[in-house]
Amino acid sequence: MTDRFDDDLERRLAGLSADLDGVSLDGPSAARRRGTRRSRHQVTGGVLAGVAAVAAGVLVLSPSELTTTPEPAPPASLSTMAPGPTTTALELSAALLTPEDVAGDSGTWATGDQPGPEVACDPAGNLDTMSSLQEHAETALTAGTTTIRQDLVRLGPGSEATGLRDDLLSCLPERGAAEGPATTDTLSFVGVGDEGWIVRYYADPADQQADAVTIAIVRSRDVVSVTVRVEPAADTAGGELDTATPEAAAARMCDVLFGDACVSDDAHTEELTVTDSTDGSSGPAAPPAAPTEEAPTGDPTTPAEELLQLADDPFLTEEDVAEIGSATGFVRQPEMDVDLAVAPCLQDPMDYGAITVPAHGYNHELDASLFEWVGLMPDAASAIRMVTAHTTLTDCGDPGEDREQTVGEPVAVDVEGADDAVVWTVESTPTADNPGSSSSFAGIGVARVGNIVVAVAFGSMDDPSGGDWPGVATGLLASAMERAVG
Repeated sequence: MTDRFDDDLERRLAGLSADLDGVSLDGPSAARRRGTRRSRHQVTGGVLAGVAAVAAGVLVLSPSELTTTPEPAPPASLSTMAPGPTTTALELSAALLTPEDVAGDSGTWATGDQPGPEVACDPAGNLDTMSSLQEHAETALTAGTTTIRQDLVRLGPGSEATGLRDDLLSCLPERGAAEGPATTDTLSFVGVGDEGWIVRYYADPADQQADAVTIAIVRSRDVVSVTVRVEPAADTAGGELDTATPEAAAARMCDVLFGDACVSDDAHTEELTVTDSTDGSSGPAAPPAAPTEEAPTGDPTTPAEELLQLADDPFLTEEDVAEIGSATGFVRQPEMDVDLAVAPCLQDPMDYGAITVPAHGYNHELDASLFEWVGLMPDAASAIRMVTAHTTLTDCGDPGEDREQTVGEPVAVDVEGADDAVVWTVESTPTADNPGSSSSFAGIGVARVGNIVVAVAFGSMDDPSGGDWPGVATGLLASAMERAVG
């Protein structure tokens, strides 16, 4: 019996030796990357991975496998001992994003030496602790101040990525929450992999240099791609969500690992609906209960999570604009062409995802004009970004070769009924080569309450405020806020 046992063991070891021929370990750079990852995440992830590897070795040589039988089994090999994964570690590395995959994005992309900045609620922190984890590969791409990191993981058969999604959503504050990162987008992918989601949040909506973070999770069969894009909030002024990167990551993943396509031509996103797992149903989770307390009447300031609506007539009245400093006698002129408005440095609320931005003009009997815009934003975070974008003034227009433009410093003002407000002035004066021209003055202000934004732009040859535009604009914006909110 001992001889038969020894013969059986020798045959199995021979099979193992044959299968291991040609297998090589990753080089020092890969080891350093893994070391960096382990140092960024919990040490327990590495311990669990080691236990899993040891457990795999025990299964290979378990006593039940070595039990003698009347007819000894043929030599075993790594490919026949147990159902194998559909991919290998080498394939995972080959399926990572490359600079060419995101070449269509702005900037020149390069593979980074570092794993990228740490961000709140990063799903990568949970990857190495997942019990179903089989393999893990990662990369980082950089272009200027923007970093894209990708993690590819292979899980056990039948695994899903919903746990990663749920951990991400439970970690972040709800959309519209007053504290913590401001979550602006929570969407599901349709036509991308077997399942996928994308979330964007702003670490500090009031700081245009703080991180804007876009996290996407896409699974196709047993492989999950997690992409994390980190960029300054100011770079997301257009409001467009980066779905191209996770779609490119999924396309490369499926092409390299499975030899097929998993991103359809009509791939798109839709609002995320989380299924209710408490009762086993697959329908949408029940909506949260309506608030039991209402905001005080007469006060347009409401909790950030309650979306406001525009009033039927959201614009300033002639009484409101009867006096703007020394300028008097404005008349409402709805037919005025807002494209002719002089509003240097004012950004378009539509660039921040506004649902609608109606505008109104006010004419003056002499040389002054006033324009007002009222923006209904999808959430408070979008409104915050729109207002705080003006704490650093850009895109103020070109005054021309024969004029000089002076842009005043933006000033934060306390406006009754508003959560945030910023005002500024822009003066244009003729150069010495243009002595026949007159100077001009523009006073602009923008304010918001909840998810509603109002902006006013005054233009004339002279400053009607006597050098105190913040004082004049504060009252004007307060009236605008009161009229705008339904």
